[in-house]
Amino acid sequence: MNALRPIHGEASYRYARLIGTGGIGSGILFRLAGEQTLGRNESRLGELTEAQDYCKLHIICHYPAVLLQAGAANETGHGFELVPIGKVGADSEGESLIRQLRGSGMSVEHVGQVTGARTLFSVCFQYPDLAGGNITTSNGASSLVQPEDIERAFAGYAFTGQSDRFGANEIVLAAPEVPLPARMALLARGRARGSFTAASVLASEVAAFGEAGGWELTDLLAVNAEEARAIAAPDQERDSAGGGSSGSIVKGITSGSGSKDSDSKDSESRDIAVRCAAFLSRRNPRIKFVMTDGAAGCYSYAEGELIHTPPLRVAAVNTAGAGDAMLGGILSGLCCGLPFAKHADESHFGAEPLESAVELGTLLAALSVTSPHSIHPDASASRLAKFAREHRIALGKAFAYMLSTSET
Repeated sequence: MNALRPIHGEASYRYARLIGTGGIGSGILFRLAGEQTLGRNESRLGELTEAQDYCKLHIICHYPAVLLQAGAANETGHGFELVPIGKVGADSEGESLIRQLRGSGMSVEHVGQVTGARTLFSVCFQYPDLAGGNITTSNGASSLVQPEDIERAFAGYAFTGQSDRFGANEIVLAAPEVPLPARMALLARGRARGSFTAASVLASEVAAFGEAGGWELTDLLAVNAEEARAIAAPDQERDSAGGGSSGSIVKGITSGSGSKDSDSKDSESRDIAVRCAAFLSRRNPRIKFVMTDGAAGCYSYAEGELIHTPPLRVAAVNTAGAGDAMLGGILSGLCCGLPFAKHADESHFGAEPLESAVELGTLLAALSVTSPHSIHPDASASRLAKFAREHRIALGKAFAYMLSTSET
């Protein structure tokens, strides 16, 4: 089988089920002419590419689905279950997406088709330096996902108090592009079951997410630098006015040894990560978070320690979906039993043998950007192992065992 192994020869995955809600849809990608930021009233030519674009839940969940062989027993004799909760339109795009979800091993029992709304659609735009953004329909089928849909899905996984069978070996994931009430219902249900809760949040919904109690319900938050800046903004404004108390918390956050934030971009990125960590840890002392920032790499935070992980330098074709791929890789690593992150910064990716879930996510994100599509169509455990060898990345003992599939 072509699946990641649970580390140290354990009998089963640390988390054997992932239940998630978020956007399921497709899109197109324009490559814009010129590096200047698109103006509010500007019209500009762009190349319409053949790239296949997908929405957040699909991208994130695709990777654990294929890396852990969802829906099939892996070489240990144990399997992994991935259950997306969402809605698509009763249209050809919806039909195609359901086939793709099923084809990757996901259960599609709780992906409904609705009339009266089209499948979620996104227009992604990219500048020549591969930075960019997207516009996603707010009135697509995904906007119809309700808390009742979450409750209906969980009814099939009734909680009996047996932690070895239910919540304790389960991840719940709340991703954007479905209404916030549905995502909060999923996080609350996961917390009540003792599940590991993961979430991502858009910059525009940070305030609403916090007011709904999202920070307190989240064990792992994954954001990009813009989203992290929005999270940290209230503390930044308070400190600028001289009335804040975040300074003492910021001072309590330690960086890994060997940090080299000499570049102004890296220094700015780290400052955003530190302030975001201070804000989040004040609301949930146990929260973990990871912040991606393109070529600056990523920052991971847990238990008062902020670690910088540099990116793996590759010839990127399309960076759309890289952050979601990273989260998918992190969740896959946690399922295999990897520790969340290292305890030291490094000068470059792979300076020391890989050993953490964040590094698996970084490796997978690097692979993902070598594809023109926002989901790498050939991603698999054996392909990831080959990719690591091609780039001469040293692997720690547990990491190497995890990647040593029968097809490597």
